[in-house]
Amino acid sequence: MYDWHSETNPEILRIFSFGTRRYNALDNLYLSPLRKNEVWDFSKVGEFSPLNLGFLCMRSILADRCEGMLTVQGLSPGFVLGLSKINGFENWNLFKTKGFIPKVFGKKFPIKMSSKIHEILNPVLATYEKELFEEWSPKAVVIEGSFENREILIAGVALPGDDKNLPKLLKNLIQILSGNCGKFYLRTEKHSYLCLKKEKENIGPVFFQEKENIWDSFVFLILEIENS
Repeated sequence: MYDWHSETNPEILRIFSFGTRRYNALDNLYLSPLRKNEVWDFSKVGEFSPLNLGFLCMRSILADRCEGMLTVQGLSPGFVLGLSKINGFENWNLFKTKGFIPKVFGKKFPIKMSSKIHEILNPVLATYEKELFEEWSPKAVVIEGSFENREILIAGVALPGDDKNLPKLLKNLIQILSGNCGKFYLRTEKHSYLCLKKEKENIGPVFFQEKENIWDSFVFLILEIENS
């Protein structure tokens, strides 16, 4: 479970870590209303988690749309080590990081990161005119790779309008999980969809929840598949 605590300066958010894989808690924290000139303090988060990073990147994309910039400080040695092993993290510029993040050379990176739009989101993007989408030049994030015996894909993008083909995307995600154990969490500015598939043979239920509409249009996906 995650929570946030406002210090004397109400713009500084201190993150407390009690777990790393509860989507609703992460959602409530990272997709809460935006504050001015936010500083996120990670000094109480001992270990790196790609889910933390993914939600933080999505928030920074949404903040950028509002002409805001997040600052991250107090990163623990464990979190810094995790960031140093991500191929492409050094190119991310939508939040500022206080402190030095080393770059690890000479080894295979288990996770890679980019600001491209992942093809898995193509069903959502197909509803937009190509000219409009190219003119908008939306901000996006992709984080993918292996972490703690599972394959992870995190993909998010800010969209120019509300028209989204979510049923096709949801159908594709369910098909991807077919024959696997895993889960996905799909979030838009209005709703969330959670699928937990604990047995390979069964189809996991998809839980739907309405969300307070405080952001402009976006899509954010976390897909986890357990390695056999």
